[in-house]
Amino acid sequence: MKKMLFATLLALCLSAGAHADGLPADHAELAALREQDQADRQGTIDWSKVAPRDAARLARVKVLMREGAMRTASDYENAAWVFQHGVTAEDIRMAHALATLALNLEADDAGRRRWLVAASWDRLLMRQQQPQWYGTQFLSDAKGLYLYPVATDAVTDEEREKMIGLTLAESQAKTVEMARNAGIPVRDPAPTVEDLRGASKPAPKGG
Repeated sequence: MKKMLFATLLALCLSAGAHADGLPADHAELAALREQDQADRQGTIDWSKVAPRDAARLARVKVLMREGAMRTASDYENAAWVFQHGVTAEDIRMAHALATLALNLEADDAGRRRWLVAASWDRLLMRQQQPQWYGTQFLSDAKGLYLYPVATDAVTDEEREKMIGLTLAESQAKTVEMARNAGIPVRDPAPTVEDLRGASKPAPKGG
């Protein structure tokens, strides 16, 4: 799997370099797929309906990738958002790689790509039942909403602010706001990684 991912990334890098001087327009369908992905995450979410749409979008992005559709930093970013909501660890690895490419290809004044690089890394760690680094991933269960456990010393708060715009304390405080908006309690105390490893893995609710 790693060899396949590295080969794919090499092809993506070569493609990015080949088109760098041509200043191509962003791919309209990739942009539309990303917009649909984000629209499905607004308001009250029916995951039984969103999940099949996520799968269909991901399948389409994979086809577009094979066809060489991605030529701009925004194309890589748009594809990364769709991969971020895939169901396998390989999907999340690709999301992280694509987001990293997008960030390296073009300046990220809004911080959106930096956030996606951090969030995809956090989500990959979460899928591997390891503590996240930045504090972007939240889960909920029958006891309420909580911030997935964080490796507090993996990165500094300065690095967290640079990547996601929040310190760890601010991400922890965000849990309260998210729970209130969702109409559910905050789980207190939040489970540890050891607790989660010993239980069934909940469905991710992070961005």
